[in-house]
Amino acid sequence: MTTNFFQNIASLNLQGVWKLAITTDDKGNFIVSQLFNTTCGDKAVNLIVPLTLSGTAEDLDEGFFDKVTEPTLKSAGLQTNMEAHLKSVEIAKAASKLEQDKKNKEKAQTTATATKKTDDVELPEPKISKEDKKKAYDEAMEKVTELIKKFKFSEALTILPTIEDHPNKENELKKKRQYLTQQANLYEKVLIDYNA
Repeated sequence: MTTNFFQNIASLNLQGVWKLAITTDDKGNFIVSQLFNTTCGDKAVNLIVPLTLSGTAEDLDEGFFDKVTEPTLKSAGLQTNMEAHLKSVEIAKAASKLEQDKKNKEKAQTTATATKKTDDVELPEPKISKEDKKKAYDEAMEKVTELIKKFKFSEALTILPTIEDHPNKENELKKKRQYLTQQANLYEKVLIDYNA
């Protein structure tokens, strides 16, 4: 007996792990559970549930690949995007650290220069305007809100403005930080419980 089952899988040109579970019932019908996973470091990939099809052997022979192709390609694309996202976050963290180190060095140099006296005149440190500070705060809070809607609480915590930079928003920032920390912990616990 010859089948083209594996040729159909090969034609999708996806690298990853195919998980198939086939169950038969007392009437001769089949229930097929299919899940495709790529190598992805994001634990959220474990939230993807298998695609389940049921029918007779003839039904599944005729329509299995028609039914699983599109969802499998979407799932593989999502997982690839998740992995690419994680890599870009790591790159951004490294770039951000380099940028922060550069800013800290410049600030130290500026501070050293500001404290030097020229003809008994002390040079003040440059100040950021209130409008620029408010604009940066508002933009950061908009991004935090967007990340909350996507259940990305840990990411939202990383971009939440600091109390040191915005002392007039201390209560609001404390409450938001507490909320995000609580939600991030709950979300991680749910993922761990789900994957257990």
